[in-house]
Amino acid sequence: MARFNRVYRLLMGKAGQTGVEITQPLRITFEIEKTTSEQPNPHKIRVYNLAAATRRAIEEPDLRCVLYAGYAEEHGPILMAAGAITFAYTAYDGPDVFTELEVRDGYVEIRDTAVSLGYGPGARASVIVREIARQMGLPLILEDDAPDRTWAHGFSFYGPARQALHKVVAGTGLEWSIQNQQLQVIARGGTTRRQAVVLAADSGLLGYPERTREGAREKAKVKDRDTGEIRQIVSAQQQREGWRVSSLLLPSINAGDLVKLESRSVQGFYRADGVRHVGDSAGGDWQTQLDLVDRYAPPKKKQP
Repeated sequence: MARFNRVYRLLMGKAGQTGVEITQPLRITFEIEKTTSEQPNPHKIRVYNLAAATRRAIEEPDLRCVLYAGYAEEHGPILMAAGAITFAYTAYDGPDVFTELEVRDGYVEIRDTAVSLGYGPGARASVIVREIARQMGLPLILEDDAPDRTWAHGFSFYGPARQALHKVVAGTGLEWSIQNQQLQVIARGGTTRRQAVVLAADSGLLGYPERTREGAREKAKVKDRDTGEIRQIVSAQQQREGWRVSSLLLPSINAGDLVKLESRSVQGFYRADGVRHVGDSAGGDWQTQLDLVDRYAPPKKKQP
């Protein structure tokens, strides 16, 4: 299906209250960044030629922001980004005036939530994570068969929710991030259970995949069985290979989703380790860039 007509909806306001809605014909540009990091995903959105009263209204602190985008020919605007406006300013660009918003996904919940947790012997990670999500006020994405563990002597914690989450997932084989104001907890290095996005020439793939290779971030010391010498090696789990690809805008994809890549040179399933949406409703880019990771590729052996 041909996709030409760009559409978007931008909603801003205080939580639980009626806010401001912006749509065509006003021009917007955006840079949406998503990773599986525990840090809030950063987004930048520019809106052009707003009325002065509207500009003042959206420059208040801690307003919520939700951006939908897509194509009129394909389901219309789809949820692409959400979060809190952490900074806003207005400036001039020739005859135009624009307001730029810096938005961070889950920023308020991570900044403000302190949790109080107390569980007896046999406490399970899945139960603790669900309680943390409840106290943060965030919907939780956690599959029933995700890795789990128990604390034989119980579990207690009082302090920032982000630290509690890190403590629970670190020893459970999980990772957490916030995607579109939802707490996403998946197997470390794994993928969500959302239906895989198929990327092919006839479904929006642009150009050719570019090979990427990420070096190990950690090393280990081991004893050589033949010589007895202590050697330093990179961790196979940390050295990863993958592909960088571009496509027509895919607003629904999040970091951690499964992607099926079908190009002339590459076929297979990959994890979306990084997602970047870039767009201008008046022309130019309206695209998604993905960093795909092949979780099963072994480290490349050195030539003798």
